[in-house]
Amino acid sequence: MMYAAYSLLIYFFSLVFLPYMAIKLLLRGKKRAGVRQRFGYFKEGFFGQTSGKRVWIHAVSVGETLAAVPLVKALKARHPDISIYFSTVTETGNAVATDKAGTDARVFYFPFDLGLVVRKVVRLVKPDIFVVVETEIWPNLIKVMSDNRIPAVLVNGRISPRSFKGYSRARFFFKKVLAMIAGFNMQTQADAERIKSLGAPPERVRVAGNVKFDQACVSLKEGQITTKARLGIPESATVFIAGSTHEGEEADVLKAYRRVLESIPETVLVLAPRHPERLAGVASLIVREGFRHRLRSMETVERLPVPGVLLVDTMGELAGMYRVGDINFVGGSLVPVGGHNILEPVAFGKPVFFGPHMHNFAEISAILKDCGVGIEVKDGTQLAREAVRLIQEPERVEQLGKVAKDALVKNRGALERNVELIEKFLYG
Repeated sequence: MMYAAYSLLIYFFSLVFLPYMAIKLLLRGKKRAGVRQRFGYFKEGFFGQTSGKRVWIHAVSVGETLAAVPLVKALKARHPDISIYFSTVTETGNAVATDKAGTDARVFYFPFDLGLVVRKVVRLVKPDIFVVVETEIWPNLIKVMSDNRIPAVLVNGRISPRSFKGYSRARFFFKKVLAMIAGFNMQTQADAERIKSLGAPPERVRVAGNVKFDQACVSLKEGQITTKARLGIPESATVFIAGSTHEGEEADVLKAYRRVLESIPETVLVLAPRHPERLAGVASLIVREGFRHRLRSMETVERLPVPGVLLVDTMGELAGMYRVGDINFVGGSLVPVGGHNILEPVAFGKPVFFGPHMHNFAEISAILKDCGVGIEVKDGTQLAREAVRLIQEPERVEQLGKVAKDALVKNRGALERNVELIEKFLYG
């Protein structure tokens, strides 16, 4: 009865939501990539015929996708015969998964959680296990997996206070859904307590740590780095990077940049908005603030003017850019978004600045603040003040670099624990 009510709600939502999305995308002049896949329509042979085990890994968007990629790589390294199918919800997540997973996984769009649709996709994928990265609880899909005796596991699990409040409103329903999940590897003790409070069987829940610590180390080893020369930045310039910024943050960042220039005139700003569709608006803001700028995608690498702004309009480069940053700020944190992955600068032994809204990375930000590597600021004015202070204390920067690398090493291990959980149910 509960699933029938849920399905009716999803169908109703689809009737309202899809026309709205179609109009919105037409007005933006964009086509919705993957809409056919989300309704369960794929080209013949898309999922192929294989004799080995088949693993379906699901991540929502960019952050979860980046956390899942080391998992894909580790599974393929240990079990070359398995086939991995990697689903995402967003277009940016799909693009990152396609780029980073390469030939190790077949990437597709996650189906709408409609009974007919998910049953069809499960028949096409034929998974031996379904792996959810972080927390995406789709009741109809989980039920179809259970009905077909396909184990579902949650890895790198996280339940934010906001999500917990939402799930709690329908705890009676989600308790039945969670009972059909075979194993839960949660990031923190708080996450574990929340998932158990929602109804997950306690004996199936364990604290495994955050795979983002492993992800940061893997990214560093794989050489996802760049140089000032490649970016057209003068070698002598101080580099201020503001990554994954959201609406409302760029103005604060530009204010901070102007103040930094008062003390350190030979500084350039590398500005990377989180969502590509906002680039035109951010470019206009830069012009209104009186700064010259250049797009990263320009084929001819021209020398960036100093002062000047490099506006990042490419995908997959930001993490490597932090290597050249003297001041590294990660956005989604001065506005109530919840933050983004602050471990990317830390992987290069760099301190990292972020705002007060870090509820999506509460444990990581607490760890980094405790050891001095994470520096929380309330606005652009404080960001500028703390950044200038840091640049003027090179001994402190060097010491924090060592502390940053120690923090990464100390907190690794979640990747191995998540692989072990998958292997447990994949191979019995």
